Amino acid sequence: MQKSKLRSSKERTLFTVENIIGDIVFISLRDKSFLEKIAIPEELSHFKVMGQDQLGIWVEHPKLTFKYTSDKDGNSIDEDKQKTETVDAVFLIAWGNINTIMHYPDRDGYDFPSEFDTDIGFK
Repeated sequence: MQKSKLRSSKERTLFTVENIIGDIVFISLRDKSFLEKIAIPEELSHFKVMGQDQLGIWVEHPKLTFKYTSDKDGNSIDEDKQKTETVDAVFLIAWGNINTIMHYPDRDGYDFPSEFDTDIGFK
């Protein structure tokens, strides 16, 4: 059995949502129906956190893909000439739609170094 890497209660510091920015977390949603509207399967529950604000938590869209089936004039394009494009995107999950968030400290592939802990700039 692997020993937990969480610090004892005497060593713990305050944990806030800023600690999970850049990490992959589990998010339990009250209402998942909005996911279908932005092309995300409702079964998906792990997201990479990109930021947060007073409205909610911003997470990375796992794979937003556009398929171009008509030209700029609205004419259909033959299937063999249709193009697809995958783009980077983030979306907002409103605070009121979140039941809970679970973070995995020190778990490979889920917990990434904070961008605020890197040594950049002048010394």
